[in-house]
Amino acid sequence: MKKILQSVAVAGLAAVLTVSSLGAGKRPQEIKAAKQGVYYEIFVRSFADSDGDGIGDLNGITAKLDYLQDLGVDGLWLTPIFASPSYHGYDVTDYYNVNPDFGTNEDLVKLLDEAHARNMRVILDFVANHTSSEHPWFLSATTEADSPYRDYYTFVNEKNGDDFSVQDKSPWASQVWRPVNGSEGDYYYGIFDFAMPDLNYENPAVREEMKKAAQFWLQLGVDGFRLDAAIHVYGVHEKDVENAETSNIAWWSEFREACEEVNPTVYLVAEAWQSKTDFSAYAQCFDSRFNFDLEEDIISAVHRGGKKSIYGNETLAGHLVLEQEKNTAVSADYIDAVFGSNHDQARIMDQVGNVDKAKLVANIYLTLPGNPFIYYGEEIGMRGQKPDEHIREPFKWSSDGSDMDTSWEEASSNEKNQSLEELQADESDNIYNHYKDVIALRKNNPALSQGSLEAFDTSSTKVLGYKRISEDQTLIVLHNTIGQELTETSEDFVGATVLYDNGYGTTVDGDTITLPGQSMTILSCPQ
Repeated sequence: MKKILQSVAVAGLAAVLTVSSLGAGKRPQEIKAAKQGVYYEIFVRSFADSDGDGIGDLNGITAKLDYLQDLGVDGLWLTPIFASPSYHGYDVTDYYNVNPDFGTNEDLVKLLDEAHARNMRVILDFVANHTSSEHPWFLSATTEADSPYRDYYTFVNEKNGDDFSVQDKSPWASQVWRPVNGSEGDYYYGIFDFAMPDLNYENPAVREEMKKAAQFWLQLGVDGFRLDAAIHVYGVHEKDVENAETSNIAWWSEFREACEEVNPTVYLVAEAWQSKTDFSAYAQCFDSRFNFDLEEDIISAVHRGGKKSIYGNETLAGHLVLEQEKNTAVSADYIDAVFGSNHDQARIMDQVGNVDKAKLVANIYLTLPGNPFIYYGEEIGMRGQKPDEHIREPFKWSSDGSDMDTSWEEASSNEKNQSLEELQADESDNIYNHYKDVIALRKNNPALSQGSLEAFDTSSTKVLGYKRISEDQTLIVLHNTIGQELTETSEDFVGATVLYDNGYGTTVDGDTITLPGQSMTILSCPQ
């Protein structure tokens, strides 16, 4: 493919970090290893305020990198930082400049330099499915009769025989055709919102625009992208789309190739969210996809106390093994993206109800294969549920709000919660210390960080079990999902030693193990 790079000059930059050589000479397993680790999602507006305006910013994140490194984080995912009229940023008006609320392009380069100095990768949220209705392209397309951007979007007219219905609905029952203000019967396709018109990827110019924008940020040193609404680039009811999945995969494969021209180790993780849907075909174009079904399985198992998957007759681990087999059949280098919550979902504490259960959720997703993604604040037990603003409240750095705490949104869901400052001063097994311990456990044991997964059969319906296996290590991970002590018996326990048990005093006697309530026990098996 012809290399397409936009010639850009970023005023004030002392140097532009070129990463095109990072993957040169690396073997496939080394390239995969470069993308693996524990990632941390930051809702930028809420994280750390460096200039006192109440809004989180890039320099605030840079100032908190030592905290994230100490927590055990290997990579950051920043929610949208491009220019946008909204607080959340998922409607972009400029794909080449940082939102002034968050700083400048120069501030991003500084963040990248400091993160890379700590061996931390940084990926950006990249919104390719749609723009803002205030983007210059859309404004031109809807106000200028001969606009060159008219075909950047999908327009239909009820008077000219276009094959569409105003009543067409998205998979979540929202309308998809939005009336153009001031027009006579014109509608545009916007599957998410009237303020988010979908781009028309049948237009080669649109594809080139998106590839050039991605390459621009990779040239600055960005390590990859979280790709928003990845399965909707070609979506339901769009004109001339016969097979959305095939068209989506073709586009994202083209996008991936363009990104790898700049950085061969680029990490691409996709949002593909539609319950009980097989998305394994997308493993050919993405390194990872967020495993939403697994997240629902984990929350359900902890909330109700049990090991069975909500997606069939398998256990949670058994179902995950089957899903992994589908993905690795498409790409042997596929990396699952596992998580307990994100910026669109209720906080873990609100989903399961208390700290012990929240710890158990962390225990599960931090000991499964793939890249765990921690949503900012879960490590301090933040709360929040819909509306979205309450899921995205300010991170509580200090008890008095003096340590770069943001104030753009009232911390109504977390007003009484302990701050990081208070949790760090407490040496008990609070949720912050627990996250640190389990992350360190994962990073210090190759079977947990890079090993394979096998389901492990347990006699109790309340004990979730699986094996994690690497070349030199076999571990049995057991989660007692209820609040009372349980006993399990297996020949696999003979000769095994307790590697981790929450400090609750798990006992192993020959082939029998006693598991404290709502605990995780990890056994190291003799080799």
